[in-house]
Amino acid sequence: MQFWGYKRKEGRAGIRNHVLILPTCACGSESCRIVASQVRGAVNIVFNTGCSDVADNTAMSQKVLTGFACNPNVYGVVIIGLGCETVPHNKLREKIQTMTSKPVVSFGIQDEGGTLKTIEKAVRAARDMAAEAGMQQKELCDISELLLGIECGGSDATSGIASNPAVGELSDLLVDLGASTIMSESIEWIGGEHVLAKRAATPEIHNQIIQVCKEYEEHLKAAKQDCRAGQPTPGNKDGGLSTLDEKSLGCIRKGGTRP
Repeated sequence: MQFWGYKRKEGRAGIRNHVLILPTCACGSESCRIVASQVRGAVNIVFNTGCSDVADNTAMSQKVLTGFACNPNVYGVVIIGLGCETVPHNKLREKIQTMTSKPVVSFGIQDEGGTLKTIEKAVRAARDMAAEAGMQQKELCDISELLLGIECGGSDATSGIASNPAVGELSDLLVDLGASTIMSESIEWIGGEHVLAKRAATPEIHNQIIQVCKEYEEHLKAAKQDCRAGQPTPGNKDGGLSTLDEKSLGCIRKGGTRP
């Protein structure tokens, strides 16, 4: 089976062709929003950290930001930083350029002489990129290049018996055709991870599923917190859920039944 998508040299094809306006810190997020609002075909993300971080958090921030940039739905990237953040805009640009052949440019607000000048230059760069993206034609791509991301939709008592199983059925259909699916928010497996782990294709994957949840719980305990104190949320409870385990068992239904 095939689908119409945008080919990427690095691998999987995208079904969108966005220009991503990417902040390196909270101080650049509003500028990114303004730039994206001025350019058709551009999208931005809001990044509320990136300053005064410890080493582990800095590494995670860089990993997350490069992940956004390398997403196959992204044609090119315009990075905006303040200039004094923990992950400098030029270093992030260089990192992304080692991982992808997409066009990537970056601007530092302090380097450019202020917010307004940065926005002006970034808008011009984004418009040029969007024009290039508009010239790229969709092509027939093999279904094996398709990766479906599955995200939480706000759980209630019906999620685990209706909407989540429906998404899981779609996941199974795509996997059987040769595509792949991925479930985000792995911390929402807690309480149901042992059920999900039974579907692991290998013992190593089984152990990884268990370990992800264990490490997160230990992380919270180190801060003298309990994930069950905030889960289920008030909205989940209003919708009929009563325990974290109940919510998690519904969550993993989104992943279908395949290994």
